[in-house]
Amino acid sequence: MKRFVMSATLLLLVSSMLLPIASASEWKFDPSLVHFYMYGAKTCPHCRHMKELIPATYGSDKFTYYELTGNNHNINVFGNISRLTGITGVPAIGIVYNGTLVAVIEGEYNVSATPEIIKAAIENHGMLLFVGGRAYILPRNETEAMETIEKLQYLFTRAGEPSKTSTTTKKTHTTTSKATANETHITTNGNDKRICGPALIIAIAMVPLFLGRNR
Repeated sequence: MKRFVMSATLLLLVSSMLLPIASASEWKFDPSLVHFYMYGAKTCPHCRHMKELIPATYGSDKFTYYELTGNNHNINVFGNISRLTGITGVPAIGIVYNGTLVAVIEGEYNVSATPEIIKAAIENHGMLLFVGGRAYILPRNETEAMETIEKLQYLFTRAGEPSKTSTTTKKTHTTTSKATANETHITTNGNDKRICGPALIIAIAMVPLFLGRNR
């Protein structure tokens, strides 16, 4: 994947010089076209927070949640996502806009920045990937990158087994936030406070093994 990813920050800077000035004002975010897909664990406080915040902002009908704890199928699907992206922690969030996967994010992020993330992906003709404290873009005009995007879209939108989520009253949504795509993710390292890291995922995966041995 290293051969076709670029720093989103660098790409956004370059694209700002190439795109017509009018293009930024022509695109308008439509919240009815967005849907969030999230892999998480009930033992992860960051997952619980995003599980509440996203439906509260956009409505429960715009959110699909895949529980990893006690679900071997979802654990296997998450493993495939990890192999494609390098994501090792949860929550792992896929943002789909107008039927297209536009971003994959590891960890909590500023939900109010969603319109800016989508706009950046559309203007740069790619899918944004936030992982390990870095931002990348997978360009849709490159075959290998597009194949990865298609696999990820399937894994986020169709492969998992959805879990029931509580009905949440949607809050009034506005797009006046000054947040940008570059502000959505805190640096991911050993001290990251927005991700439940690999140790948790490994522990979840080991549970069925221990249960099997006890039998």
